[in-house]
Amino acid sequence: MEREIEKIKNEIKKLLEQVNKSNEPAKKMASVCNLINTSWSGSDLVGHSDFFYGNFDAPPHNRRFSVEWGLINGVPEGWSEKSNEEVLQKIESGASVSPEKLDKDADSIANEFENLRKKTIILFSGISKEAATEIEKFNLQTKIDIFNQYWKRQIMTRDRGAIYAGRKIPTHKYYEATASFITGVAEQLNEFLYLIDKVVAQNKGMGQKVRNEDVGRTAYVDKNTLLRLNKIESSNFDLSRLIALCNELDDNYSLENYHSCAMLLRAIFDHIPPIFDKKSFEDVCAQHGGKSFKDITRPLNETAKKIGDDYLHTQISKKVLAVTKTQVSFQANLDTLLNEVAAILEQK
Repeated sequence: MEREIEKIKNEIKKLLEQVNKSNEPAKKMASVCNLINTSWSGSDLVGHSDFFYGNFDAPPHNRRFSVEWGLINGVPEGWSEKSNEEVLQKIESGASVSPEKLDKDADSIANEFENLRKKTIILFSGISKEAATEIEKFNLQTKIDIFNQYWKRQIMTRDRGAIYAGRKIPTHKYYEATASFITGVAEQLNEFLYLIDKVVAQNKGMGQKVRNEDVGRTAYVDKNTLLRLNKIESSNFDLSRLIALCNELDDNYSLENYHSCAMLLRAIFDHIPPIFDKKSFEDVCAQHGGKSFKDITRPLNETAKKIGDDYLHTQISKKVLAVTKTQVSFQANLDTLLNEVAAILEQK
């Protein structure tokens, strides 16, 4: 467990290095976007959003764009429409950076973090439901979140034509949000590292390996998860068969009996739906829990279950394929599922 936690922390630190490389270019882009903003109409209504003063210059006080009156009295003196390409070119030339590249960097950082967050949730599910929940609550503030804070504002104008035309995302505002995300994400990543350390400290000792007789044995089901299931006393459900299936899965995985593993996984999936108050395992994966639980258990229903079905029901032919270790490697997903079973029964 400690090794896996350190691996995730190291991956986050590598992500921080990637952020640091983009930080200075993002600061330059933010500065140029702020300058462009001083020359902008200040309205994201379709009829107003493309208007800028002069050559992206700040207008004198007596020539500022009136959002209230818009274009009712014609285009104000000194104001003209700029295309998205012109705004983009102004950002690129002023900051000496590629806005599109920084935008891709921002997406890459956000996507990589989300993958690491999901891995951490799966890993911490083996410690306790509370530990996994703390990690699940942490969400990165993305460029879209930052932009939406601006987008929520209301615009008051007498220019009905502009109101009826709707709203348009101003190019410089979009890239301003991108830059803001990149320059602020390092602090968020460090907060996530702190959260990992805090949760580990709060649950110290819960993830340690147990049972000396299992040393050297390649287990499929986490021993702490099995211990947790063994401790449950439920008046509604007899867990003896589920625990037996898990132990047999361990035994067969250790002996490299991968056909048996595929079939045992299929048996576990068919066995547990009543605990979730569902009729089928498909319903469990589709309807129970939050988005993270659904994302983690979906491969069990869409892949692992179908692999088991295929090898159980496919008849002999001239050429058949044997089950491989890779095809039954759903340990982390199963661990999340079994810990959710334990959490439900512990509350009843």
